[in-house]
Amino acid sequence: MFDRRGWMSRRAGLAALGLVVGAGALAGAFAQTVRTAPEPGRTYRIGYSQIVDHPALNETRRGFLDALRQAGFVQGQNLVFDYQNAQGDVGNARTIAEKFIADRVDLIAPCTTPNVQAAIRVARGSRIPVVFGCVTNPVDSGIIASLDQPTGANVTGHYGIPPVSQMFDLAAQLSPQARRFGTIYNAAETNSQIVNRRAKAEAERRGLQWVEVQIASSAEVRTAIESLVGRVDAIMTPQDNTVASAYDAVTRVARDNRIPLFSLDITTVERGAIASYSNNQYQTGVDWANDVAIPVLLGRDAGTIAPTAYRAFDLFVNRAAAASVGITLPPELVQRASRVFDR
Repeated sequence: MFDRRGWMSRRAGLAALGLVVGAGALAGAFAQTVRTAPEPGRTYRIGYSQIVDHPALNETRRGFLDALRQAGFVQGQNLVFDYQNAQGDVGNARTIAEKFIADRVDLIAPCTTPNVQAAIRVARGSRIPVVFGCVTNPVDSGIIASLDQPTGANVTGHYGIPPVSQMFDLAAQLSPQARRFGTIYNAAETNSQIVNRRAKAEAERRGLQWVEVQIASSAEVRTAIESLVGRVDAIMTPQDNTVASAYDAVTRVARDNRIPLFSLDITTVERGAIASYSNNQYQTGVDWANDVAIPVLLGRDAGTIAPTAYRAFDLFVNRAAAASVGITLPPELVQRASRVFDR
C-alpha cells in the first residue's frame, strides 16, 4: 500500500521567476575543478536559511549537517555554517539572502519555498550557487522550469511531493467511517497550497468531502481547528510551517472532541497525530546534501545537476493518540511502522 519511491514528474513551462538561462552563458563563470574531497587549507562558507523554526525543518537541517560532516566539511574546522531564521517573514528571507551574497558564501542553501524564492531572486546574476531544499514542487512554485532537467543557471536542489494518496489509504484503514475530512493551512505558503489542492482532488476522487480553513499566523491555529468541530469526521493536516509551529493546539482540540487526527508531516505524530506516512525529515537533509550540495561544494556546476526527489519515506504511528479517540491500531500496521509512540 505504501510506495517508498520518490516522484519525478512532468516538465513545465519557463518558471515564473524567469531564472533559467542558457548554460553556455554561465559556463565560464562556473568552470571549476571537480574534487573528490574538500580542498586542504580552504574554509568553505554555507549560508543556510529557513522560514521558521520547527521540528520538521530542524531535522532536515540536522541531516544536512551530518552529511556534510561525513563528507569532510566540519564546522569549526573547514566549514562556516551560517544558519538564519526568517521568523516567518518573507521580507526577512530576502534580507538574509542579501547578507549571504554580501558575505560571499560558497553556497546558499535555502530551506522552504519563501526562502528559496528570495535567495534565487537575490543571487540572480551572481556566481553564488543556490541549492534549495524543503520545497514540495519547485515547478508549481515557479522556482525552476523542469523537475528532470538541469536549470543551466546557478540553481539546483532537492524536492518532494507528499504521498497524499497513500495517506488517504492509511486514514481509510484506521477511520473507515470518516466521510468528511478537514484541514487548516496557511495559504501564503506555496507548498501548503500545492498539497491542499492535491488532497482536495484525492478526497473528491474517493467521494469524500474536503473542508478547508485558511490561516495567516500561528495565533489563528486554535480558532481554525475549533471551527472544524462538528463539521468533519477526521482531520488531516499538511506539511505547513505555520500549523506545525502551533501543533499542540491542533492535537488538544482533536483529542478533546474525539476527532481522528492524521498528518502529512511525520514529526507531528510524536506530538499527537495518530499516524503519518511521509518523507523522513532527517534523511531528506542527508540526501539533499549528498545529492546536490556536496557536489557543488566540490566543484560541480549547479546548472548541470538536475534536481533530485525525496526517496526516503516512513510510517509513524501513535498508539496513545489513536486510543484517545477510540481507535485500536492493527498489529500489522504497528509492526510495519518505523516509529511507534505511546504518549
